[in-house]
Amino acid sequence: MDRPGDRKRAAMRALGDQIAEDAAHMDAAMHRLMTRIREFDAGSGWFHAGAQSCAHWLSWRVGWTLGTGREHVRVAKRLGELPRVDEALRLGKLSYAKVRAITRVASAATEEQLLANAYASTAAQLETICRKFRAVQRLATKDVREVDEDRKVTRRELDDGMVRVEATLRPEEAALVMAAIEQQAKASAKAREDRPAEGSAGTPRRRFDRADALVAIAQMIVRGEKPERSPVEVVVTVPKAALERAAAGTVEDVGVFADGTCVSAETARRLACDCGVVELVEDEHGKPLSVGRKTRTMSASLKRALLRRDGHCRFPGCTNRVYLEGHHIEHWADGGETSLENGCLLCSRHHVFVHEHGYRVELVEGEVRVFDPRGKRVLREGPRIAPSSVDAWVRIQAENEALGIGPKTGQCRWNGLPVQYDLVVSGLARLDGLKDEPSWSIPAMAAAT
Repeated sequence: MDRPGDRKRAAMRALGDQIAEDAAHMDAAMHRLMTRIREFDAGSGWFHAGAQSCAHWLSWRVGWTLGTGREHVRVAKRLGELPRVDEALRLGKLSYAKVRAITRVASAATEEQLLANAYASTAAQLETICRKFRAVQRLATKDVREVDEDRKVTRRELDDGMVRVEATLRPEEAALVMAAIEQQAKASAKAREDRPAEGSAGTPRRRFDRADALVAIAQMIVRGEKPERSPVEVVVTVPKAALERAAAGTVEDVGVFADGTCVSAETARRLACDCGVVELVEDEHGKPLSVGRKTRTMSASLKRALLRRDGHCRFPGCTNRVYLEGHHIEHWADGGETSLENGCLLCSRHHVFVHEHGYRVELVEGEVRVFDPRGKRVLREGPRIAPSSVDAWVRIQAENEALGIGPKTGQCRWNGLPVQYDLVVSGLARLDGLKDEPSWSIPAMAAAT
């Protein structure tokens, strides 16, 4: 006799099978997304859009949080190094959650064993395995030298024009430095919250990373606590002709810092957008003839007006509220006015984009327009919305048709017995070369047949 309860249970089993099959389809589709993100990141597609990183581009274009974007980029890169795990995700046999855990610790030596563990464990169990294994990896490679001779701060100019500053400190000294950086990060976050911009709710902001914090601390020491002061207080000497657009670009047109570091004329133009200027007249032999008074290219009152009008960086897709610099749309050295109508706020990163990377800014009736280096494409203020499709799921199933996905494709094969994490992690450590003389065989988690 067919009872209503039996029909309901059968319907729920069928629904459960459909959920499992749908999840496997989504994991297979996730593989295609990871592959495309990896290719997009490798091709620097995000850079050409003016984004700070691929994660920032995903936050702006796709609507993910920065943390979600960074995690997807990390997983996508690691999948390119782990072909067996990549194939398991492509076939929908391994969930994205398990793949994310494996990619944190896997190497060529441990990939196969971790994949076997993933098939035979739940996602929570696999997370525990990977977390414990990661702790073993770190402990085995930890450097505990605390010799006084190792304490140093070095500065080295790199081939790409960047400068690397490295500090080797005792653990307690490093903790003190990092605490100062973290405190500056919190202060900046509070400043952003206290100064909301209209229409900016829920929009992504530039991550306050350690490099930004370190520069901020240096700026605070150099210029004090008054934000209306010039953000650039180091001395750079540059010929007046180098600041003029018509003359910029030749080898001779460079600026030089007090320590002898040279920068391009365009970098000097960027620094001169919002700084203090002292005019020094020299003769043909470099002998000073006269020194003028220090003047501000942008006054404190103008900076306050720009902050009130713009509120954040005006580069499309950027809502950064810290490290803002005044930008002359038509440079003052080329005859441009130092006025609200000829200025806008750009963060330090995008100020570099406009000057050194060839982007162009126009201000039309209060609206900022940014053109790419070719000058043909206007970057949008907001992301383009992807066209919606009611047949999106049909498309996913059609693209996955050749994979033979069914309700049991991604089924966990854990047999219900307690996991012996010590043996599992020990086996992985042996494979990874972290044990010199192991006295056990490599265990695999028991799987239901």
